[in-house]
Amino acid sequence: MAAQHAPLPTPVEQASMGVPKQRKLQKMTFVQEVGSKMFAGSVAGVVGVTSCYPIDFAKTRLQKPLPGEPPYLGLADVLKKVKAKHGAAGWYNGLRPNLTGIIPEKGLKLAVFDLVRDHLRDANGKISFKSELTAAVSAAVAQVVITTPMEIVKIRCQLTGKTMLPVIRDLGLRGMYKGYVSTLSRDVCFNLIFFPMQSFLKGWSITAATPESRKLLYSFLSGITAGMFAASLSTPADVVKTRLQAGDSGSIASVTSNIIKNEGASALFLGLGPRVAAIAPLFGIAICVYDVQKRLLLNLGYDVPM
Repeated sequence: MAAQHAPLPTPVEQASMGVPKQRKLQKMTFVQEVGSKMFAGSVAGVVGVTSCYPIDFAKTRLQKPLPGEPPYLGLADVLKKVKAKHGAAGWYNGLRPNLTGIIPEKGLKLAVFDLVRDHLRDANGKISFKSELTAAVSAAVAQVVITTPMEIVKIRCQLTGKTMLPVIRDLGLRGMYKGYVSTLSRDVCFNLIFFPMQSFLKGWSITAATPESRKLLYSFLSGITAGMFAASLSTPADVVKTRLQAGDSGSIASVTSNIIKNEGASALFLGLGPRVAAIAPLFGIAICVYDVQKRLLLNLGYDVPM
């Protein structure tokens, strides 16, 4: 008999086969639920960013070459030339604002997605595809308030070598939200691909017959795979966002048109490799952290959505 597939899980939804069914679980308060999800998302964001940051740095340099310098040939070329000029420490320009922002940003993104998704469950606890998309868009709208200033400060640091505070002073509050619409567009595109795909892959790969020892691996692979596709397909939006936040003038449409006219349509995919290499592991780690937290909460006797 074929194994029955579990319902599509969210990043916090992993069944724990070891919890007795007769055990009475304690209902989490709203504050506890939000806090736990924010914490897990924050931990995942910090781990992912610190482990992959040089790749993200190279991605920005590929997407926006410095004035007067020839375009880089690829990831290795960026890292080699920056190291020769500034040492390996140059690869970490912009890490501080990225870490400062990623803690609330990733926590908010994943927490809002789960909260909206749980709210939209039907009477049988099922989630429709429309509800998946609604939750994905809601997460993007919530996170962009933090993502936009974090990204522009990080990008300016990566391109100029300045530290965080001088860049913030130069930009001012209004300047820190330059590229708000382009950031939202990129994040909506990413979320609409990542969350439904990750949920499907996780539900498809983890069944009632899946050994406990393999569940975490399958969760990681579902996050990485969905992250790869989402990062790839949202790269054009990311390139336009980077150009706008790096100082290019105009609208999303005009910047896109100028890139295609002057550099060719392929330029919309500059930094594709580094972007995928940086983002896919980050989201694989995020899903794993959520799964570990799920097990801990269940073992502590809390009733969390299955």
